[in-house]
Amino acid sequence: MQKKVLIFEEGVPVIPFEETLLLRKENEVLRSNSVNETLAILNQKKVDLLIVDDKINEMSIEEFAKNIREEINYKDLSILLLSSSSLDTPPKGINAVIKKPLSSLEFNECCKKLLSVESRKELRLLVYVQVQGFVRSNFFLCNSRNLSASGILIMTTKILKIGESVQLMITLPREKEKVKAFARVVREAKEVSTQLNAYGLQFVEISEKDRERIRKFVQEQKDQSESF
Repeated sequence: MQKKVLIFEEGVPVIPFEETLLLRKENEVLRSNSVNETLAILNQKKVDLLIVDDKINEMSIEEFAKNIREEINYKDLSILLLSSSSLDTPPKGINAVIKKPLSSLEFNECCKKLLSVESRKELRLLVYVQVQGFVRSNFFLCNSRNLSASGILIMTTKILKIGESVQLMITLPREKEKVKAFARVVREAKEVSTQLNAYGLQFVEISEKDRERIRKFVQEQKDQSESF
């Protein structure tokens, strides 16, 4: 299914035409050159990825991201920032940062990664479940939100890196057998309001039986919530 990518640049374009051609092969690419135009497009269309240059005249990047994240329709949007400076971590509300001038390989890989977060399309469970994690056999505890059959959002004291592999043991309420999965850290969830570290993980290895257990559990919880 084709996805929508919105590129927001004020003034001279930072993203070369060749890069937009690569994005256009599989996605619909839109462009805007002001904050108001960007918000208008987001109000009219379901955009999957917003690419924004850090040269915004009207407000700071933090204010811009906050305006988007506070609108309920924009919470699941992935935002990629093109930055003139080196940032250790993305600003709040931003999913990933690439330093200018752009590297074609880095740019395309980052876009592919942000567009491949399939949990956005699926039914998700906004409830806490207990999770045990293992990174290179080192154990850590975490809670989770936004559970779906393709991924999970976890909150933990442990610091994880984008691309890192994590083994998960997920305890579903009223079930004795844990869901076992291997997952990859695909983003740092800066938009989540928590004092813990929050990460979005995509399942890369999970049995169909366990995937179906998650689907069934999420659907049951959704049905229960709608019955009240």
